[in-house]
Amino acid sequence: MATITPRTNKDGSLSYRIRVFGGRDSEGKQRTFQTTWKPDPAKSDSKNQKDLNKYAADFEAKCLSGAVVEHKVVFGKYCRQLVDDKQQSGEIKASTAVFYRGLYPLLHDIDGIPLPQITANVLNKQYRKILDTPAASGVKYRLRPKIDLLKLGNVPNKTQFSQKYGIAVSTLNVAMSGNNVSQATADKLSEALELPVSIMFTSECTGGTTSPSQLHKVHSLVSMVLSEALKDGLVTQNCAERVRLPKLPKADPRFLEASEIGALLSAASSEPMEIKVMVFLAVATGARRGELLGLEWSDVNFMFGQIEIKQAVYYRPATGLYIDTPKNDSSRRFIRLPREIMDLLKEYKQEWERLRSQYGTAFPDTLKIKDGSGKLREYNADFVFCQTKNMGMPHAPDTFNKWLTGICKKNGIKHVNPHALRHSAASALIYGGVDPASIAKYLGHTSPQTTEKVYAHALEESRNRNAEIIGSFMFGGKSDKEAKKEQIG
Repeated sequence: MATITPRTNKDGSLSYRIRVFGGRDSEGKQRTFQTTWKPDPAKSDSKNQKDLNKYAADFEAKCLSGAVVEHKVVFGKYCRQLVDDKQQSGEIKASTAVFYRGLYPLLHDIDGIPLPQITANVLNKQYRKILDTPAASGVKYRLRPKIDLLKLGNVPNKTQFSQKYGIAVSTLNVAMSGNNVSQATADKLSEALELPVSIMFTSECTGGTTSPSQLHKVHSLVSMVLSEALKDGLVTQNCAERVRLPKLPKADPRFLEASEIGALLSAASSEPMEIKVMVFLAVATGARRGELLGLEWSDVNFMFGQIEIKQAVYYRPATGLYIDTPKNDSSRRFIRLPREIMDLLKEYKQEWERLRSQYGTAFPDTLKIKDGSGKLREYNADFVFCQTKNMGMPHAPDTFNKWLTGICKKNGIKHVNPHALRHSAASALIYGGVDPASIAKYLGHTSPQTTEKVYAHALEESRNRNAEIIGSFMFGGKSDKEAKKEQIG
């Protein structure tokens, strides 16, 4: 039964608070719903009383049927718990969770708003404000005077702090001397010590605002939160679907022309075997750099001429180098390779085994490497591309960028990054007439729609060529007999 309580407002008018108790939640707490009703001054007391009772009865029925949600759960608390739960269950990667947490400060204004009160209008106002918010690159942070990093980190000196949390001593020197640091550094220290940036640092705007691209990323988080809240019965709709977002400029991915690929491969051929193989593999497979660096020799099948992508190497400041599953489920895949690439891998494996034999017992049989959750796991020291300084350990992802930069500078080639090689492999397949579904499988995209979205321009060009071929076949081609007569004549 609904409880109706009369209340006198500040202006002297009368209103009624209607409360409905709807059982208990999963934690055993009383679920309470409430609303307010105001009488119509133009109606009689008896008529208003009748309307009040009807309104209360209808409200109670809606509450008990699930059409009305509680107002207790606020956006910020639900958002943070959701991200933590999704990371814990493995639904999102640790790196994704860290990225989402970095967006929390931009949503400060709706942090304490109950989920049912989040409307499209509220989000539109929040998004307009975000676009006026200083960008990460336009804000400098300074450690608060009373913050003692060593004490908080429970270590005696900077060296041990660096070893424990994976943050360079030089970075600690800058922060602890009271100088300004970037948001990236502030985030690293905040994540390492599990304290909010606002508690550890003061901030100062130095110009620049949040980009539309960053706002789209914020929106993806908000949309995910409200979608899950809808499943949990905490809201009746996902209002994020109705907000207005600024359009993003369309950026066509950079493809390397055949001559550029040829120049890069030629230059890479003069590099040490490990670098040469990495470059050739990247061009041939279009795989992500972390996927290639996560390859073990057990993933290379010389009999069938293919490699298996089942894990990838990542780096996160607070965690350091770690190994996790590839970007998505579709990214776990087998890739068939040209015979020349398999021959190159065979040659490299012989060199790799000679190197391992040369180091003897200094080259370990197993390695302890962190996984996506930060826990140490044991791996065979079998990585195709591995360090000699930290014997057998896979390289950090940025290593491949450094290799490519060095090759380009040394040979006067236009700068190339690993993703350009991925785009180039995709374009080669597109212009070779391979369908988007097959390309998506080859590259490890979530779906063919992703492939079509990213490579729309190249696909359009390819389809135009298809039209020319069909036109030539139907209207411009010659029969075999006619062609032979011309040759004889």
